[in-house]
Amino acid sequence: MSNLIRNIFLFPVLCLLAVSCNINKDLVTDCDCNCNKDAKANALYEKWIQAELKCMNMARPECSYNYPVMPGMDEWAQFTTTQAMVDASQVPEAVLTCQLTQAIMEALWEYPFFEEITSRYNHYQHDFEAIYSNNGAYKVFVIKKDAAQSILTRLLLVDPLFPILPHGLELFLAQPVFLKQLSNDDKKKAVIVAFKNDSLRQLDSFTAGGRMREVAWLLIGRTMFYANYKPFVDLVNSNSQLKGFLDTSFLEVFSQEEYDRFFQLIISNGKTFIN
Repeated sequence: MSNLIRNIFLFPVLCLLAVSCNINKDLVTDCDCNCNKDAKANALYEKWIQAELKCMNMARPECSYNYPVMPGMDEWAQFTTTQAMVDASQVPEAVLTCQLTQAIMEALWEYPFFEEITSRYNHYQHDFEAIYSNNGAYKVFVIKKDAAQSILTRLLLVDPLFPILPHGLELFLAQPVFLKQLSNDDKKKAVIVAFKNDSLRQLDSFTAGGRMREVAWLLIGRTMFYANYKPFVDLVNSNSQLKGFLDTSFLEVFSQEEYDRFFQLIISNGKTFIN
């Protein structure tokens, strides 16, 4: 092959390699610039998220984002509107571009408003959508193919006896967009861990009898539904109250007996589903 012909063939390849190298270099530069590498700064930041770190029982993912302002900081107290707080709690696109899925999930876990998604009885789904629908990190997270797996991995590790935080993770996994990603085996794992967490909470004097049990039951019910578990799907299609709960997390009952009877439908089907 002549040098001229060889050069003709090589030139496009070299151009592609050059472009590829530049793209990769830009991504690495963005990641290095926007991910906090300063050990002292990280230590200070992690003081503000001690509960989140202790509860999740896993290492903070590489390239996790440090929010510049958090509740409890003097700067946070200076905000005069909720919108200003929300605006200050957005992960920059340059960071999201280079983050792996678990790092993005970490930003959602550490999000200053995370605890509010399970703070109001009967309004879990509404509050989840209100808090995360316009969150930039969430918009990137939901299109990740391993998003559901990253949540399930955390749920299998998290300390269920922490107040609020684990319930929020259960509500995350209970979103249809994530349940649809899970394999049938992983759906069973989700139901098993939801039962386990609820049982552990009832054995603990601090969490026994507490509210938010409905979040675990919502996860169990929705998981069976999206696993197309026929006995439960048929039950949902014939029970408007059950369908309404799975759709909205809202349940209107007027007595403890009615409350117990309603959730027994989910519990009994869930136990059959995993066996």
